[in-house]
Amino acid sequence: MKITRRDIKFFLLGILTMFILETIFDWEGSKKSFMDGYNSATQKKDVSIDDE
Repeated sequence: MKITRRDIKFFLLGILTMFILETIFDWEGSKKSFMDGYNSATQKKDVSIDDE
């Protein structure tokens, strides 16, 4: 069985389509997850380096 470029293109197109559909149909959940991740990543955390 040979995998062609056409197979790879359609596979990637299918993944992209599912991502878009999931985002559209669950917009509130997607938006909440994005904001939770963004806020978690942008929180300032004190990092100290002890010189011993």
